[in-house]
Amino acid sequence: MTTNPDGMSRFRGKAALVSGGASGIGRATAERLAAEGAHVVIADLDMALANKTVEKIRAAGGSAAHVNVDLADDASVEHCAGAVAEGVSALHFLVNNAAILRQGRIEDGSWIENWEIETRIGLRGWVMMTQMLLPLLKQEGGAIVNLSSEGGYLGRPGMWVYDAIKAGVVSTTKTMAQEFSQYKIRVNAVAPGWIVTEMHFATHPDPTARKKELEETRIDSCLMQRCAGPEEVAGAIAFLLSDDASYITGTTLHVDGGRAGMSLGHLGALE
Repeated sequence: MTTNPDGMSRFRGKAALVSGGASGIGRATAERLAAEGAHVVIADLDMALANKTVEKIRAAGGSAAHVNVDLADDASVEHCAGAVAEGVSALHFLVNNAAILRQGRIEDGSWIENWEIETRIGLRGWVMMTQMLLPLLKQEGGAIVNLSSEGGYLGRPGMWVYDAIKAGVVSTTKTMAQEFSQYKIRVNAVAPGWIVTEMHFATHPDPTARKKELEETRIDSCLMQRCAGPEEVAGAIAFLLSDDASYITGTTLHVDGGRAGMSLGHLGALE
């Protein structure tokens, strides 16, 4: 479990929900929030991975639970929100992290078969999740962080659907910030750059070797010349959720290592 080096307990007595919290940035975020005292609800379709994360958090002394959800299914989203309401009287933090990436070029139409599932999970699903959880968020106010991507600002060949969705996340974040300010709910987004997560190595024939390769690859178009770990994005998310960001809303924080160029090189998308 991610530890807080400063021993802070910024989120003690607070409840948080992280969609896609079973792996990658979502898992790192769940662990970080729990390490700082929050009760974390992991909303994920992968029950096995989610339960492992819950067990890890509890073993480290944190508080966590898992709620099953399929963001592509409206009924599942509604059921998830109902289950959360049964477990907590108020929700203070929401991290809309879950998404999927499918590739397809505009020219050959290979994107068409991916359009529906990508948009349902990456845009419609998490907006509906927010809507369903809003009554809980309104109880005591709080903060929302939506996961965008540097791809939403750059545009990349073969990834237009994903990148368009991530650009939509930025716009929707601004809209939510305006609509929810009356409820004392701040809404911001994070746009990660090249992050090494299971999305990029889990299906490789040798996941461990591929993960190591990504971690050690020099990134010339990034000022820091490396990929980041998911815990580095989790730290930025924790900041935006905390009172340290009490006067920040409707903005996007770029966690990209000082990305200096437009070329993605041979690595492709790593957010």
